[in-house]
Amino acid sequence: MRPVHVVPAGVVLLAHGAVVGVAQLTAPAPPGPGQATVAPRQVGVTSAVRACPPVRDGGAGQVAFIAAAPAATRSGASGQAELTPLPLAGTAVQVLNPITTAQPGALSMLTTPAAHGTGHKAATVLQGWSVTASGTMAQAMEAEEATSAGLASVRCGEPGSDMWFVGPGRQGGAAQIQLDLMNIDVLPASVDVSVITDAGLVQAGGEAGITVPPHQTVTESLSPLAGGLSVVAIEVRTSIGRVAADVSESSSHGGTASWLPSTAPPSTQLVIPGVPPSSRTAGLYIVVPGSANARISVLALSAQGRYRPFGTQTVDLPGASAAYVPLPPLGGTAALELTANVPVTAEVLVPGSGLGAFAAATAPISQQAVVAGNTTGSGLSAAIALSAPAGQVRVRLTELAATSGASTSQVVTVPAGHTLAVPATLPSGARPGSAFAVVITPLAGSGPLYAARVETQGQNAVVSILPAISALTAITLPPVRDSYDAISP
Repeated sequence: MRPVHVVPAGVVLLAHGAVVGVAQLTAPAPPGPGQATVAPRQVGVTSAVRACPPVRDGGAGQVAFIAAAPAATRSGASGQAELTPLPLAGTAVQVLNPITTAQPGALSMLTTPAAHGTGHKAATVLQGWSVTASGTMAQAMEAEEATSAGLASVRCGEPGSDMWFVGPGRQGGAAQIQLDLMNIDVLPASVDVSVITDAGLVQAGGEAGITVPPHQTVTESLSPLAGGLSVVAIEVRTSIGRVAADVSESSSHGGTASWLPSTAPPSTQLVIPGVPPSSRTAGLYIVVPGSANARISVLALSAQGRYRPFGTQTVDLPGASAAYVPLPPLGGTAALELTANVPVTAEVLVPGSGLGAFAAATAPISQQAVVAGNTTGSGLSAAIALSAPAGQVRVRLTELAATSGASTSQVVTVPAGHTLAVPATLPSGARPGSAFAVVITPLAGSGPLYAARVETQGQNAVVSILPAISALTAITLPPVRDSYDAISP
């Protein structure tokens, strides 16, 4: 962990004619005599931002976008969402107008045009997109980069200061590894990239102190850092500002690039939902960021309940290392629950088109989650994998069509310790083959819920796995009261 640099500041408190410097790092004091206890309060989300990575070939793209639960639209509140280009840093491009939308509660498929340079040949160039929403349009917002058919391939991520990705290196079949960094803010960001492999920590060299200018995109090839290695774990950390980050890997056999979803930060408890069956062996990629050795136990949550795929054996790894562990068949769609003595993080690769599809560790769903880009027909089928590791869960699944506004809803129950794969279908009345969104809402009294959308082609040919991430309509503000506490160096 990098040290935090604090700019010294004088804090002067005048009390009974004395000057007092106070340094307090304890919990807030209870209310004093005469002070009313103020309860936390919930307020509606009024602002949200995301960033979508560049389309791999630099051409036109499509963003599946939805915001605001339908109930919010009845309040009469207004809002707007805007997609704005994030051109490649150092590249002069033709100016593109923002794309705006103001349809709360409706799924929109927004086409993002290709970016062209301003030189004599005007070739297409890479370009990301920022997504900003205000008012009602910020509530339960979800944006995903999608195919022309409307199938989401990668979420447009939230900007942050620390992100992790884990997957194969070049020896594991990833011929090309590309990192996209997008800055949606008005100030530059400084990014450091750390890589841990099955051979240990890699000295990244030129990957430290990468500057990402405001409202621009920077792409970096990480392939040279993964040469001859089977596993790579990538940490993207900012020392100044924040960025959204995405990693894509291309197979040496060609085909489309596979996106590595960002995985949960290192923890002693992880849940990886949405691991479907496959005709070939899936693999678990694990990284131990700290210096202490790790002992990891793996529990599967299947349709039949809990069981240990490795029996009583644990996965033992040295500190500052990463490893690949082949997975035995899990008996259908399942989730993996990892418990370790030190913080670790992980992802699962399920073989499929190109390298395959990745399932990432996620947090439990709060309020609701939304998967915007789903399609069925022409051999494609979608399912929502719901996992309940610590208590029964009742879940409402709502499908919303993109063009007609048609919707369907159902409530399903997931027993404790089980995973339930529920088919996601196009609502009745919608045009066949059109895109639709799925809203996943755990009902009151339920235990923790983890979920992912799994898209397959034909018999168990996995096309994509998309983690279901909380899409908040409201946040809780802690109580605030008058205080004379201060921090003085």
